[in-house]
Amino acid sequence: MVRRRELLGMVGATVGVGVLGAGAAEAAPRDAKGRGGPSHRLLTFLQFNIWLGGSQVPDGRAGIADTIAAVKPDVVMLSESSPERVANTLADLADRGLTYYDNANPTDPAVISRYPIIEHQSFPYWSKAVIDVDGTEIAAYSGHLEYRYYVNYLPRGYGGGTPAPLETSEYGWDEIPTGPITDVDLIMRLNEASGRTAVTKTVLADAAQERRKGRLTLLAGDFNEPSHRDWTRRTRNLFDHNGTVVEWSTTKAIEDAGFRDSYREIHPDPVRAPGFTWPSDNPGADTGQLTWAPKADERDRIDFVFYHPDRRIHLLDSVIVGPSTTIVRNERVAESGREKFWEPKWTWPTDHKAVLSTFRVSTDRPRH
Repeated sequence: MVRRRELLGMVGATVGVGVLGAGAAEAAPRDAKGRGGPSHRLLTFLQFNIWLGGSQVPDGRAGIADTIAAVKPDVVMLSESSPERVANTLADLADRGLTYYDNANPTDPAVISRYPIIEHQSFPYWSKAVIDVDGTEIAAYSGHLEYRYYVNYLPRGYGGGTPAPLETSEYGWDEIPTGPITDVDLIMRLNEASGRTAVTKTVLADAAQERRKGRLTLLAGDFNEPSHRDWTRRTRNLFDHNGTVVEWSTTKAIEDAGFRDSYREIHPDPVRAPGFTWPSDNPGADTGQLTWAPKADERDRIDFVFYHPDRRIHLLDSVIVGPSTTIVRNERVAESGREKFWEPKWTWPTDHKAVLSTFRVSTDRPRH
């Protein structure tokens, strides 16, 4: 949401081969005559909200490049970017000896890639970059959806910034004097008014066209909306959900279109591995900068990497990149789940945690 370079450390379980082997070509099988067959690449995709280009914490701009340089993702979806911020990031990465291509998107969000970008297109709240990975083309969509109508705050006793004249608009982002609002029909109606699901369905239709061209499709972003897989009966009395079970419509629409939530595929239990991405703790910011609901547990998973199944792509791993601490009721606390973290020892530039998902992708041009 808008509001010293050291070695990388880990908290929790170790990072799997999918992360450590990112970017490495696997051996190509050979036929009886010794000719090379199809090969595979390990590809990593990073969803990364950069909090107004790292401008909100000291050395935040350097922290963006440090994060990418340490993790070395093949494709990065940048939220809260701009042409200037993307140019700065590319220049900072070049200073570190890394070359990334830009999708030339004129507005937030953006895509940068270690592989050539052969096409790009802008949509409301979304952008697309078609990436050529050794002959296999991937249409990658980056989203940064409407931040108002953040109605997952209503059960937590706070307004979600819903504009007038809609219901609950009188609360703005403030605490609701009468307490939590748990009317699920109202929550769903206001969430639909945000337009997040509608603009995403436009992208889903475009992705279907791309698959008809033989391309793989993947989408990621800061949705400013939770997942229907996280607000379930098992979590209804956790995380200040206050008894609500909500089938959040944007992630539901994406799954209905055949996409899979990479993090929930690897970590299916929202209680043991909630995978919260917002708010994140940040040592360079006061807690008041990091919370919009200071008397509540406002943690949610709002940053995602989705992929559409295909015989050429196989999910290997998905981890959270960022501090293993968070903000609950205006205090810095350790995350309560059992998820894996790739925890930075450099300046963390943002109030979000990032999501890193690793895939094995078949390529059309064998490498020898």
